[in-house]
Amino acid sequence: MEKLQNKHIIEIAIVVGGAVVLGWLIKKLIFPILYKLTHKTKWKSDDLIVESIGKWVVFWFFLAACVYVTPIFTETFSFANRNALLIKQIIATLYIFSVSVALARIAAGLLQIRSAKDNSIVPTTSILGNIAKAIVYVIGFIFILQTFGVAIAPLVTALGVGGIAVALALQPTLSNLFSGLQLIASGKINIGDFVQLEGGQKGFIRDITWRNTTIETAQNNVIVVPNSKMADSIIENFFLTDRKITFNVLVGVGYESDLDKVERVSIQVAKEILENEHGTIKEFEPIVRFYNFGDSSIDLKIFLQVMEYADQFAITSAFIKLLHKTYQQEGINIPFPIRTIHMNKPAE
Repeated sequence: MEKLQNKHIIEIAIVVGGAVVLGWLIKKLIFPILYKLTHKTKWKSDDLIVESIGKWVVFWFFLAACVYVTPIFTETFSFANRNALLIKQIIATLYIFSVSVALARIAAGLLQIRSAKDNSIVPTTSILGNIAKAIVYVIGFIFILQTFGVAIAPLVTALGVGGIAVALALQPTLSNLFSGLQLIASGKINIGDFVQLEGGQKGFIRDITWRNTTIETAQNNVIVVPNSKMADSIIENFFLTDRKITFNVLVGVGYESDLDKVERVSIQVAKEILENEHGTIKEFEPIVRFYNFGDSSIDLKIFLQVMEYADQFAITSAFIKLLHKTYQQEGINIPFPIRTIHMNKPAE
């Protein structure tokens, strides 16, 4: 009966146990030092690389121990001897798979780091991360096939022929995929941008996946738009060139009002709001424009500027309250609509 000798058992225990302990010590002692060193650098990619490798250190040391002890099993057991090549291929496959997982995470993370560094010129999206991971996994799969002696050329040819049939069957899906890539490559729509769709819906771009674009509205709802629709639609991007928003507040004053005084007081109030409220552009010069003779008032627009689209709502509220109070103090009338009805007496 085939049986391991005591010296072999001891050797296997020492090698496997020692490899696992050594890997664990490196992970617990060496990698914390590496983490501290990488955190001190401005380059964030090294943090990602060290963290990704650290998760597999113990496993890789264990596989190295398996490579070392494999000859002992093949010399002792006939079953292991007959399948020595298969055992080596399995170990190599585990190595390739684990390295592929680590590299896929690094590739996706590098895209995210570049996105933050370039101010979303290349946005961080699920579609880019998934494509990067897929490329790494495909390369790893090819190496695994080569490890088992599978010829790659015939497989690639078969996949090419089958890919044509799959492409015809998945035209809508592929249309959304390439539309998403087009949106990302154009740089006109980035994650975090505030946009208004052709149908009037507004919200922040949260993600661009392989199939659709996710938009979060101010009401905390989610709009899901197929990428092909996004690529073909007219979209207003409030954040593309500058996040600052210039908006106006509509006001009506009585016909008896001194318009020069109205303009002066309105600008004074607007400057006070811009100076004291959070989210405003303090160096912006408010503008007043009279634009209409209304039914019961002379209408004007007062223009202010804020840092982002959402800031205008709080600023508008604060401005209206202060403007109403100041108009009352200055004797400026804000008339309410009045309609005079003339009734003719019936002929006697």
